[in-house]
Amino acid sequence: MLSLLLIVSAILLPILASAEYSCDSGITMCCSNTTTTNTTTAEKIIAAYSISESGLSGLIGYGCSAIKTTDNGSVSACINETACCTGQYYSGGIAVNCTATVSV
Repeated sequence: MLSLLLIVSAILLPILASAEYSCDSGITMCCSNTTTTNTTTAEKIIAAYSISESGLSGLIGYGCSAIKTTDNGSVSACINETACCTGQYYSGGIAVNCTATVSV
């Protein structure tokens, strides 16, 4: 079983590392997690950061950082959740008004 896990990891990691992400609008973010705005986790984030609930839509990402393109055109890898976020970015890696992305 362990050998199967190692084989699958060896195959998938290079694929994930070379994935490209695209947003029609907003900033492409790599987030530890995302959650809908009506969860207990989201409520705690909204309260802790004094985020106005008016205008919130989609997902809230936490543990987020922008996915950057390097000088040679390659994109930094994200092994967590990617999201396109059009709302404000808060210190601590909180991004609002996000939608899930699909790697291309």
